[in-house]
Amino acid sequence: MSVRERMEQLEEEMEALFPRKMEVKTLREWLAEDGYVPAEDPADVGDELRTLLNHLASLGVVVEFGDHLSDRELYVWIGEQLNGHMALVHDYILHLDVIGSGGDEDNQLYLTYYASDAERARWKTEFPDEELPPRKELQYKRELAST
Repeated sequence: MSVRERMEQLEEEMEALFPRKMEVKTLREWLAEDGYVPAEDPADVGDELRTLLNHLASLGVVVEFGDHLSDRELYVWIGEQLNGHMALVHDYILHLDVIGSGGDEDNQLYLTYYASDAERARWKTEFPDEELPPRKELQYKRELAST
């Protein structure tokens, strides 16, 4: 099956799941349509990050597992995600997971900052030869905007 044929098949499946026409755009385009264009290099990155997170939340997009990053690091990471194409569906939440790759580095970050004691114990049981990283407190505890 060619890529084009697979894309057409996926479009048909999406139409069956969601009978109305779904529009696919970049997150940057969705934000612009909502009247917001993120600053390239904001002077007050903390304030601009909160504004960006609030605008994303108004679109039904939440950013998760980013509280181990500084405001600037998180703002840059989100900026890198804004060119990703997606369909935003009314009454659904889209989760942007900072550490969701499933790679070793992301797993270590999860175990260090976010995993509960039970999750850390389960990990150790499943991977007895793996060394658990020491637990660290999150440096930033951001409040998510409500959608």
